[in-house]
Amino acid sequence: MRFFSNSQNRVPDASPENSGNFWQEEGIALLIAVIALSVFSLLGLYIGVASTTEVRISENYESHVQADLAARAGLNHARDLIRGLRFNDLLQGPDVDAPPPGTYPSTLSGQYAFRNWVDWSTARSLNMLNPPIDVGGPRHEGLFNTGKVGTTPGTPLIPATGVAFTAPNPYGPGTVITARYFVKVTDNDDGDGDPFTDSDRIIIVRSTGVAQTIRETGGPARANSVAVYEAMYKEYRLFDLDVPFAIQGDMVLPASSNMFNGNSFNIDGNPNRYGIGTIDTNPSNNIYPADEIKKGLSSNQTDQIKGSCCPKTEAAIGEITASLNDDQRLLLDPKFLWNVAYNLMPQFADNVYKGDQKWTGAFTDDLGHYDSSKPVDDPSQSFKVTYVNGDLDITGDVTGAGILFVTGKLSIRGSLKWAGMALVVGGSVDLSGHGAAVEGNLYLANLQPGNPPTFGNPAVTVGGSSTFQTNAALLRMVLRQLPPMEISRREITSSMDP
Repeated sequence: MRFFSNSQNRVPDASPENSGNFWQEEGIALLIAVIALSVFSLLGLYIGVASTTEVRISENYESHVQADLAARAGLNHARDLIRGLRFNDLLQGPDVDAPPPGTYPSTLSGQYAFRNWVDWSTARSLNMLNPPIDVGGPRHEGLFNTGKVGTTPGTPLIPATGVAFTAPNPYGPGTVITARYFVKVTDNDDGDGDPFTDSDRIIIVRSTGVAQTIRETGGPARANSVAVYEAMYKEYRLFDLDVPFAIQGDMVLPASSNMFNGNSFNIDGNPNRYGIGTIDTNPSNNIYPADEIKKGLSSNQTDQIKGSCCPKTEAAIGEITASLNDDQRLLLDPKFLWNVAYNLMPQFADNVYKGDQKWTGAFTDDLGHYDSSKPVDDPSQSFKVTYVNGDLDITGDVTGAGILFVTGKLSIRGSLKWAGMALVVGGSVDLSGHGAAVEGNLYLANLQPGNPPTFGNPAVTVGGSSTFQTNAALLRMVLRQLPPMEISRREITSSMDP
């Protein structure tokens, strides 16, 4: 009981020694709390800065990807548009007046910079939402356009302000612009000293993709991502053979009982040398395809094949293998021709027919049309690429203009009126019916499948009232329906140009 009583009456020791210890403990606790708070504040600041940096890195990477994809899309757009356009129209732009002196830089660095529609510094600070109309300069040389017609300027196909990429606005209605691309055409160094006139059928296309990045401040300064790609395109004139009827092979055979029937047909190669030109796929042997064709003619048929090489009493048939240019010599490579026939042609054909075809009666599909009373480049002319992957048997009346490509055999028991080129790689052309009227040229080869593909012997029969007449201007126009081939592509960085 004494202990209990004493403990109840005990009071805290308020001596000076014990009072100092208490306040020391509270000071240490406060210091620890301040230090801990500082550490956590610094940690939070670090996490915030790191998070913001990661967001910027992620956003800027996405921006660069958008710029890269935009630049690639610009080249693809150019590749699609370039078909049918004249290179000189692209180099000179839609303006009617000629480029003034001094338009093209004299220094090497300036000439490379001239390939860009928007220079690097302008692209990095460009207002993506509303670029100025003269962003590429006051002149429009190199702008994709339809070409001048007389005194009428061409119509731009890719605007000077570029093509915008849009996406749905995540914060409200409408869309937002995410990127733009700008495209320009320039001439390669073809040795003619004129940067606005092409002389070797090769041009350079540059596409600049621009996408906006996150700004560090809210001011007007911009820092866009920029990507540039460059491609070279060449216009191949593979089938511009200067003859209305070209036959490629070794030994030439008749497609039916005779190679030539009657004397109502007419093959006129004037003003060129030959009416029928042959390309020898095996010049090492003693078989000459031109001689094989001449053997199929009777004496009353020789004057039906005309050309400037020979008098009217002699058939204008000759070998053209030696006169082929570098482009045309590619036809002697069966792998190249196979790629053209089965990979390239279907991609850009306006009409594609799969499997063997039999066109009867009045064929109504739109295969193009040509009015010989008007210029070949008149807007009313319509040239199309028609692709038949198989044999084609025509028993009706068919008309068309452009390019007719047949991978199989061509048989005409009805009539075919065609302006442009008829290209047959299936080895046989039988025109023993009413006949064909071709203004332009017909090319025949026998492309055999295999690994690798090879050439076989072609077979041909011409009869009825078939007519073949060369037309150089028409052929050049029709050849532009074949898109130029991309012979190189590369990415350009700001440090690559001199």
